[in-house]
Amino acid sequence: MSELVMRWAQRPRVKKAALTTSAARDLVARYVAGQEIHDLIPVLKSLIGKGLLVGVEYLGNRVDNLEESAANEQTYLTIVRRLESAGIASQAEISLRLSRLGQRLGAEGRQFALLAARRISRAASNAGVAVTLDMSGSELTTPTLDAWGELQQDIPATGITVQAALFRTHRDINDLALPGRRIRLCKGGFQESKQVAFTARHEIDLAFVRDLRALMNSQAEVLVASHDPRMISIAEELVRRSGRRPESYEFQMLYGIRPYEQRRLADIGHRSRVLVPFGPGWYDYYSQRLAERPANAALFARSLIGKR
Repeated sequence: MSELVMRWAQRPRVKKAALTTSAARDLVARYVAGQEIHDLIPVLKSLIGKGLLVGVEYLGNRVDNLEESAANEQTYLTIVRRLESAGIASQAEISLRLSRLGQRLGAEGRQFALLAARRISRAASNAGVAVTLDMSGSELTTPTLDAWGELQQDIPATGITVQAALFRTHRDINDLALPGRRIRLCKGGFQESKQVAFTARHEIDLAFVRDLRALMNSQAEVLVASHDPRMISIAEELVRRSGRRPESYEFQMLYGIRPYEQRRLADIGHRSRVLVPFGPGWYDYYSQRLAERPANAALFARSLIGKR
């Protein structure tokens, strides 16, 4: 079903309708802050006003050369400056994806991505903005962890994302979860082979809980990135059992998904961060959300013909 939804959403006629139909744009706005940074800041301020922390996920287009990578670097730096000038730097985090900085472009691209990430992380650190490296598919896990190790030498507060679906993650956590480190645990959002990852939902859930328990028992700062009610409930119980201080963990969810749960967590004293996507790649992102929730695809389809 999800593959069919993705193919339908990628049809040029459907995309054109999404860009021109007000009802469709309203639906997209539930999950994406917009294409430009001036669309982003008001959304972030609104969430902060509700007692939530915020994160920024830049939806740049896939890069094919170093010039495009450099342009994305400048966008990340602009985000840092705008967060600082808006007075919300201390409540904000940037999710930094190295593939948007040239990581897939061979050895030269990997070197550029590392240097660009270092410049962005330094600027963010000076402004008081947190940075967490996002993770791509399994083929980039080792290069991303290597780059993070380099960045840690300059900016120790730089966080890293690990994916419970990968077989290697539990072993990685044993090496990574040291005092002072920020580690974001998610289930994983990429199609992986059975040679490198769990593929059955119950196996991924079990791996997530196992990895979450290891992180909660460590001295690392734990970023629980999940919308799954069961995983959130388990995380709350592990926090209680471990006696963790509120500043040593947080819950992270995407903008527009379970907003009442985001508020509930904040209201009872947990740090709750909303990751807000924006940028020119918004339509591909939204298509993925539709594929994950076929009921939303039906609502979106009705909006294209003027029905809600």
